[in-house]
Amino acid sequence: MTLAQTTIQIARLPIGTVAGAYNKYQTNPVQGITKTDAARWLAEQVVNGSIGLTDVMNAPAGTFANAAAIDPAIGAKVDATASVASKAQADALSALKKAGDVAVSVTHVADLANRTHDRLASLAEKIDGLKVDDHEVKLAVDTLIGDHFSKWAKLVEDKGAVQFIADQVAAYRVASKSCFEVFGVDVFDVKGQPLMVDVWNHPQAPAVDPDFIWTDGILKHLLLSDRTGENLWFGGEKGTGKSETARQFAARTGRAFKRINFHKHTTVEEYVGAVGIEDGKTVFQPKDFLLAYAMPSTVLLLDEVTNADPGELATLNGFLEPNACVSFGGLTHTRAEGVLIIVADNTFGNGDDSGRHAGTRMQNSALVDRFSRVVEFQYLPADHEIDAITRRSGCPKVLAEAIHEAITVARHKVKSADIVDAPSIRSAIAFARAIRVLPLREAWTSTVVARQPVESHATLMGIFDACISPTLFADNL
Repeated sequence: MTLAQTTIQIARLPIGTVAGAYNKYQTNPVQGITKTDAARWLAEQVVNGSIGLTDVMNAPAGTFANAAAIDPAIGAKVDATASVASKAQADALSALKKAGDVAVSVTHVADLANRTHDRLASLAEKIDGLKVDDHEVKLAVDTLIGDHFSKWAKLVEDKGAVQFIADQVAAYRVASKSCFEVFGVDVFDVKGQPLMVDVWNHPQAPAVDPDFIWTDGILKHLLLSDRTGENLWFGGEKGTGKSETARQFAARTGRAFKRINFHKHTTVEEYVGAVGIEDGKTVFQPKDFLLAYAMPSTVLLLDEVTNADPGELATLNGFLEPNACVSFGGLTHTRAEGVLIIVADNTFGNGDDSGRHAGTRMQNSALVDRFSRVVEFQYLPADHEIDAITRRSGCPKVLAEAIHEAITVARHKVKSADIVDAPSIRSAIAFARAIRVLPLREAWTSTVVARQPVESHATLMGIFDACISPTLFADNL
C-alpha cells in the first residue's frame, strides 16, 4: 500500500489503539499530538519497514500525553460510552474552469474604471474648492460599470464562456451602510464617528448565519483592513470562530469567499499554480489562490498556514504586499479591488509552545510581517454564551447551562485529541431549538454529531450521555 492508503488504514483504528502504538514505537512521543498526525507517523514507519501494520493493530490501548484536565467523573463517563466508528470520508475534487479571451475584456473594464477615477480627480484639482472623495467615486464608478455590464455578463454566460469571468464582471459595490444595518452592532472610531461598511453584490457570497455573534472589536479590525487593504492574522484555539468570522464577513458584505487549507505537504504549485498541458499546449494554470486573488470582492482565507513548509509559503510574500504587482508563471498578477486576505491559525506564526498543535512550524518573519495586525480569538465568556443560547433558542436558562457544560467538555476533549473540533455555539443553539420538536438524542445527533468528522462521533455521543440529562430536559421543556 502507498503511504496515503496506509495512513487511512491506521486512522480508521480506535484512538486508543493508535495512541498505544504511537507511544510504543515512538521513542520521543510528542505531547498533545493528534490522532491524525500519530497515524501519519505510524504509516511512515510501516511503509519504510520499521514496523508492521499488524504491530500497530495489536498494540495495547493507550492515551496521548498531556490530555487536558476535566471533571474525572464526566471524563470517565464520556470515555466509557465512546467507541470509534470507522468510515473514510471522500475528498471532493473541484474542477477549475478555464477563462478564454473574455478575460481581456474584464481587464479592459478595470482599466476603464481606473481612468475614470483619474479623470475625475484631475478635474477636481482644476476647480477651486472642489474635493473628490475617493471612496464615493469608487462607489459611483462601480455602480455605473455594473449597470452597463449586467447584460454583457448575461451574454457571456449564454455564449458558454467561463462562469468565473461572468462573476468578476458582476461583482461591484452597491451601497455603503452603517455597521448596525449590516452586522446588528454599532461600531465607532476613536472620535465617536460610526464606521461604514461597503456592500458588494457577488453572486457567490456565502449564506448569512443569523446566529453568528459579532463583537465590535473584531469588526473594527475587519473594517480597517477593508479600507486599507492590510492583511489580518487570526490566531487562537479551535472553535473560537476564526474561520467562520471570515466567512460571515464575506456573507454579510456580499463578497465571494475562498478558503485554502494548508498541510505539511502543500506546495506552491498546489495553491498558486503551475505549468501544465492544455489542448496540447504548455500553459500556466493558476490555482485557487491566484483565481481568488484576481476576483473582485473576495475574502481569501489562508487556513492553518503554519502546517506548511515555510519555504513553500515564501511565494506569498510578494502577493501580500500593498499594491502588489507580481510576475509569476510568465504572467503579471495584481490584487483585485476589494480582496481581503486573512490567515486563520491555532498559533501566531512564531511556533507552538503548548505542544498541543503538533505539525505546526515557526514561520519566516518576512511572511508574518506582511500581516499588519495579529488578532487573538478567544471563547466568549460562559455567561455570554449561555445568554446567547437562551435568547436565540428560547430555551430555559437551566437547559442552556446544561448545553453549555456539554460544549465545554467537548472543548477539553479537543485539547486531549479525542475529537477533532469542538461544537460551535451555533451548534449549541441549533440543538436547543431542535429539542422542542425532535427526540433528545436525535436532536444532538443531527445538530452536533453529524457536523463533526466521523472519528469524533463516538466521543460526542459519550458527552451527550454524560452531560444531557433526559429528566432535566423533560421537566423544563
